[in-house]
Amino acid sequence: MKIGIFGTGAIGGFYGGILAKNGADVVFIARGRILEVIKERGLTIKSFRHGHFTLKVNAIESPKEAGKVDVVLLCVKSYDTEGVAPLILPMLREGSVVISVQNGIENEEILSKVLGRERVLGATAFIGVYVESPGTVVHQAAGLLEIGELSGKATERVKKIVDFLKSRGIEARVSKDINYALWKKLLWNVSFNPYSVMTRATVGQMIEVPEVKEVLKRLMEEAILVAKAYNVNLEKGIIDDYLNPSEDLINYKTSMLLDFERGKTLEIEGITGALIRKANMKGIDIPYNKCVYATVKLLDKLRMG
Repeated sequence: MKIGIFGTGAIGGFYGGILAKNGADVVFIARGRILEVIKERGLTIKSFRHGHFTLKVNAIESPKEAGKVDVVLLCVKSYDTEGVAPLILPMLREGSVVISVQNGIENEEILSKVLGRERVLGATAFIGVYVESPGTVVHQAAGLLEIGELSGKATERVKKIVDFLKSRGIEARVSKDINYALWKKLLWNVSFNPYSVMTRATVGQMIEVPEVKEVLKRLMEEAILVAKAYNVNLEKGIIDDYLNPSEDLINYKTSMLLDFERGKTLEIEGITGALIRKANMKGIDIPYNKCVYATVKLLDKLRMG
């Protein structure tokens, strides 16, 4: 099984690196300084679970030069999905699938319009990982990759992909309901990600303050309301789980805060913006999320000058 990693940032670098280390045929699509460093020095992974290693990998800029692959792990930020979707087509043969390993609840819809719904799978990555410097990825928490059909059916092709990933060192499982999993992940993203930008705090620092914990809870409760309007009935216990994280997440800086600190584009539109758009379509008011969204947009504008 040949794997294409489209977007060699934190998520793509980590999963692709683990696959390549364990003998999988992997081609990385990268650009800019990341591509330069990987070509010169290799891809470096610093993992609390897999150890520290550097390996030479097949990294290129043009998807057209990647050849045909069986599986594409799409790991770009949500704001890039629409632009890169057509670029994936040259990598696909009959039977190829594209797995969206991204934040948000709109990526699969966007990809389906360009690639065809039958070629798209959804995924959630429950992982703490970040780019320390171009070509160096730090893995500091969790790692589960959950993959499923958009139809919700457990198919043989998904089981085959998951079995392959597991055989190459990745913690993976078949999702019984990927739509549920995507909304469940959104609960964490709409709360901890944007609020960390507002507070400049780690996960642990946020949950230490009762008043902040209450705000995070309200942000998630609003997301549960919206999910229910789309026939996704999220369990209230998810909120308690997220507000009492495992030890390895306590010192975790969210990806949105890291992007903010490094002057990069924020995923606020693909996360909170997507929730607000979904809420508006159903006539649901979500004031906490609207307030956080507006505040982060302002902070982003002030940061950019």
